[in-house]
Amino acid sequence: METIAVYWEPKPKIYGFREVVDLSLLSIEVKPEKMAQWGLWFLELANHDIGFHLSITKYSNRQELRLYILLEKLWADSVLSHIDKRIDLESEKDFHLTSPVELISFQGPHFGDRYGIAHTAFKALDDQGIPILVAACSGAAVYIVLPEKKLQEARPLLAEAFEVP
Repeated sequence: METIAVYWEPKPKIYGFREVVDLSLLSIEVKPEKMAQWGLWFLELANHDIGFHLSITKYSNRQELRLYILLEKLWADSVLSHIDKRIDLESEKDFHLTSPVELISFQGPHFGDRYGIAHTAFKALDDQGIPILVAACSGAAVYIVLPEKKLQEARPLLAEAFEVP
């Protein structure tokens, strides 16, 4: 069970935005019987000093994990090559690379009300038709992955939705 905080401000405060461009988003559906093997493959990537900006897992109703990994675009080919040596990507229907993508993230003093903060952010973007590829909330932080060139449109909308010092 999760405890959530409710903290409301007419215009939530945040500490500013962090923006990263030229990223790639890997989306992988991991079947239960392959979880240990995928874990080892990603450990091998860490041994090659390939880091991620963000990793998100989502449990599906088919008892599988959807794994999203956000990494520098320049590492995408190396990661694909590494994975391709271990599995047949052509036969993996649930493996997808979207590149390039962009990340905008922010945090604020809103005491863990990530649901309210996420709602404010998503509404600001959705009202203007800006697609969100994937998003994550952790404590007081929100991470939003956008298609290429959407960050320029999203920034002023989010700046309007939040109070930024």
